Amino acid sequence: MYPSRESRYRNVVTTPTYSDQRRGGPRGIFLVAGIGILLLCCACSGLFIGGWLFQQANANGTPPAFPNPFGGAADKPTPTLDRTAPVAVRTPNLNESGIEATVLTMQRPLKVEGSVKLPPNEQFILVTVHLTNTKKTGNIQVNSSEFKVIGDGGLTYTPNPKTVTIPNQLTQVAVAPGKSVDVELIFQIATDDTSLRLNWTVGKTTRVYMLEKQK
Repeated sequence: MYPSRESRYRNVVTTPTYSDQRRGGPRGIFLVAGIGILLLCCACSGLFIGGWLFQQANANGTPPAFPNPFGGAADKPTPTLDRTAPVAVRTPNLNESGIEATVLTMQRPLKVEGSVKLPPNEQFILVTVHLTNTKKTGNIQVNSSEFKVIGDGGLTYTPNPKTVTIPNQLTQVAVAPGKSVDVELIFQIATDDTSLRLNWTVGKTTRVYMLEKQK
């Protein structure tokens, strides 16, 4: 019995011949060879450009600069912190002693209970300071005499007038390594003085805190 015409047609269409199978071989070889040659050319170009850059670097005495392919913050230099610049309230600043001081609040005017009398053109202010010993060993002493308030009027105010005292008033304190303490300073200032600043001086360095908006 002979196979049907439809069956013979399917066999012819779906069954590849030996010559058809061999026909695709050289094309694959040429494709692989072409890719290999292209990669080799790219590698040679990279070596040539790299060698030229290093020759230029040696001639100029500076290393070649290569761009960061990822970009972003890594390309930007880290700014140097200027600790001598005035800082705002609640901004910590470190002095050469190893104490970091942060002005927490400034109360103006400070209302004092009792029979304390002030001239009509003067008032008290209260400054609260957070002190931290950043050292790992040794207590660090902090004195009230290190702090002064200066205003636009050109006057300098020293802390702790004798007419008033408070529980946390700073006179002298020893801050233990890695520990913190909150202290308070009272200043008697002119009522019309503005743009107040707190100066903190240790040795030859002074840190400035802006207690009020500066003009």
